[in-house]
Amino acid sequence: KPHELHAPKSFLGRVFQNMACKNLPFVVQEKEHENQTWYTATFTDPITKERFPSGLGQKINAEKRMGSGLRIPLHLAETRVLDGKVYYLEGRLAEHAAAARAIDCYMFREGNADTNRVQLCVEEPYETTEDGASQEIDYDALLAQRNLVCAHTPQEDKISTRLLRQQKKYANDVSPYDEVSKMETCEDDLPVLAFSFAKEPIEVTKVNKYLSTMGRIAEIWTHDAGLDSSSGASSQWPMKSTREHENTQPPSAKIESILDWYERVNSRPQSSGEAIALAQLCNKILAALGNANSELHLDENESHVDVRAAAETILRKIIRLSNRFDDENDSSFLDADTFNAYMHCFSQLDPTSCAESAEDLLKNMVNHKEFNGINLPLPNVDTYNSVMSLWALVDGTDGQNGVNNIYSLLEGASLGGRDNFSPRPNAETFKTLLAVNSKIDGRFSFDRAKAWLSKINHISRSVCGEAFIPDANIYSAALRSLPKTSSANLADTQYAKSWLRYGHQYDGGFKSVNEDSNAEADNISKWLLYAEESGVNPNTEMYEAIILAWTKMGTKDGLLIAEDWAKRAVSSSSPIRLETFHPIISAWALCQSERAPARVKEWCASLETLSATKPHLKPDLDTLSAHIIAWRNVQAKTISSNMLEDVEMTFAAAQNCMQYLGEIFSDESQLDSSHDTDAMISMLTHTIESWGCASRFSLVHPTSSASLDASHGVHEMLKIARLFDAKIDEDEPDEERAQHMLHLIGESYAEIMSQLHQIDSAMNYDGTATTCYFSDELPDVERMLRDYEFYSRKHLSQSNFTPESKALRHRLYKEFLQCCAGVKSSRDYGHVVRLCDLIMNNISWQDEQCHGSGDGNVKEDITDIYVDMALLKGSVVKIPEERMYVLTSLWNNASRFFERKRRFEASSNYAKVDRSRLIGAMRMSMGDSELTEPFLRNFDKRPPKHKARGNTAMAFVQQMLEKKRNKNK
Repeated sequence: KPHELHAPKSFLGRVFQNMACKNLPFVVQEKEHENQTWYTATFTDPITKERFPSGLGQKINAEKRMGSGLRIPLHLAETRVLDGKVYYLEGRLAEHAAAARAIDCYMFREGNADTNRVQLCVEEPYETTEDGASQEIDYDALLAQRNLVCAHTPQEDKISTRLLRQQKKYANDVSPYDEVSKMETCEDDLPVLAFSFAKEPIEVTKVNKYLSTMGRIAEIWTHDAGLDSSSGASSQWPMKSTREHENTQPPSAKIESILDWYERVNSRPQSSGEAIALAQLCNKILAALGNANSELHLDENESHVDVRAAAETILRKIIRLSNRFDDENDSSFLDADTFNAYMHCFSQLDPTSCAESAEDLLKNMVNHKEFNGINLPLPNVDTYNSVMSLWALVDGTDGQNGVNNIYSLLEGASLGGRDNFSPRPNAETFKTLLAVNSKIDGRFSFDRAKAWLSKINHISRSVCGEAFIPDANIYSAALRSLPKTSSANLADTQYAKSWLRYGHQYDGGFKSVNEDSNAEADNISKWLLYAEESGVNPNTEMYEAIILAWTKMGTKDGLLIAEDWAKRAVSSSSPIRLETFHPIISAWALCQSERAPARVKEWCASLETLSATKPHLKPDLDTLSAHIIAWRNVQAKTISSNMLEDVEMTFAAAQNCMQYLGEIFSDESQLDSSHDTDAMISMLTHTIESWGCASRFSLVHPTSSASLDASHGVHEMLKIARLFDAKIDEDEPDEERAQHMLHLIGESYAEIMSQLHQIDSAMNYDGTATTCYFSDELPDVERMLRDYEFYSRKHLSQSNFTPESKALRHRLYKEFLQCCAGVKSSRDYGHVVRLCDLIMNNISWQDEQCHGSGDGNVKEDITDIYVDMALLKGSVVKIPEERMYVLTSLWNNASRFFERKRRFEASSNYAKVDRSRLIGAMRMSMGDSELTEPFLRNFDKRPPKHKARGNTAMAFVQQMLEKKRNKNK
């Protein structure tokens, strides 16, 4: 493939890979010259041992494809000839030049010495090693010839090269493994990321003077939250902003806040002015509720909440105000917008039923029918648009037909009216029409969209009496995904709730090229170019749609094309955002390519540079975490090959995760929110997991290197735990930050314990192992448990008793107990018992704090923890009498969590333990000892079948009757 010659080293690597030569031997030499470091390289043929020095690259007469060339082509790279050797400013370029020299000679020797052959270097190739040694090269003449060719290089290539040099400190052009090792990659070098660039007015919110203070706050709140739109239309754009989710509430929380505000401002007005002000506020609250409801049903992470009943309550309030204070149908109380908002409060769980209900309400408004004692207002254009937007939520042709039918009603109302007050289609109408009718089987069609754009232009002229001039919002409407298909197949991925889901097609590696798969992406590309030809500057949504479409293919070519569009978006005037680049970065993070970690790092560095003028593009912790995820996926691919020589690579990947984690973790100022905490947890747990996987892989393929064995991996995992030492001792500035840190510590410690257990289990797969890494590291392990408890008590708050916090704490305990089960040496049995007692004491202390606080949270079942401890104590305590003692202690500790059947008996508010299951575990722990049943009878006490007999007449009679029965027997 001639295009592969543009990356000589990668081409040569593939050739020798077919000959079972995995790593190519290059030797790079440095030389200081003109206050710069220059590099030359030598390639040694792994079979013949022939050496080839760096050549002087020339322009290659071969096809060049996307992603197949070097970032700085050899013929454009700066060079120096020193002591008869060719030097480059970068070591990798020197290696590519040596590979190019070797390729020229190989091709020459294969009989390709014709005049049309491709030659990579200006030096003439040679037949034998002796010919090469005796060859005399006039580099002055060759440099003059090379410079003459470069003088005719297209100007855009020169500009690109200058940009590369300016951004060299941000663009990483080294092998991803060069961060900690010299291992090589045979992948093509990737095209460079080079970017270039081409005040919103302050809006003052006015409040109604008639409202109470709480009412004014509510009015400002609905305005600033962006929820006061009367149409209630919610964006169907599939890419959600992480900052939007972090800085604003999720839809369900918005709904709760909206209804809470309504309860606060709901009052009895004393004058017409107060009534009008309250009615206007209720209209805004109703619109806010409708918008939040629409968002709720577009968010796949939210559960269903039915707000229709609450919306009817607010609507009845407005109607009552209208009936009491309305003067000749003053629209300040009740108009079409009120019912438009009410429509969006219908449950969208069944989109078809929702749209049909809204359509019925529209038709009743057209006929001016009665509703709760009033005549419905006539619909306006927003009413039609609202019903059309609800029909747009319905999949397939039913949704398209529903939208088009409602438009027909609007067109009839427009043409049938004889005055200027008849509703006329507007931009929202046209956007909805274009959005649903530009799709065929849920996929965008350029021809269909173009035809409908022409049809809309005709509608505008014939119905509205004016020319239709489409803008970027119209063009982007055609690209909006149908809500029910935009998140298809995401629920099954491990990143379903993360922005990494945008790259889920790359999970497991690049997919093969499929011509059908890029049809939609091609159509979207044509649409964007068509918009530009029409004089419209594409907006952010259009660029994001095209990036999503190309990454959706799952191929390397699609990803590189998406990168080109992203760079084009940067240079445009569109207000791009960080989320614009998430599909690309997530694709690299998940694709398992050896080049991926360096590419992710390159993207983050480029965005950091852009943030100097566009602060909102500064990568957040979530984006930065992709670098560690990329290394973890490279490691996963390496482990799947299951080769002995890959052990070094698995540890190199873990070391790279560790190195990057150290850089990020040192900047604690970034840990300001739960979103940042989740991102940091991702980085910590993926790094811990990488060491665990490397350690287990080394057990399968043991080596003689001390840095490539399981003990080294365990040591590195425990170093991660030590990152928290300074945090544990210092005082946090506020409790919220302390709770974020506690969550971070708990998740990290739990993952370390999980990996230790997996390593010990892998070592003891056949039951013959005598080594236990958990036992070897027992002091550090116990310190982790005590540190977590110390920090938790130091920053005790009600946050400690949320279901999430309690679940994390109990998971940490379970992981510790699992590790304890792997202890082999009897000398450590006492430590196991002590750790169990420590866990019991910690649980008791938590229960006391929770009980004292009167906390009413749902109690978590912690029976498994006590069952595990009972079984552990049975296995490590060998003497039956001692075993009975430790089990009695365990029972007494657990008894506070038993469910009480009598009202006067106090029960724990913290957790619960199943009495029967614990007794079963104690029975297994005691084993076949003759003491088992007598011992357990002390705990398995059931109430007697008859009431206890006291010193009463009835008791005496019963005693006599029993004696008589016994005597007769």
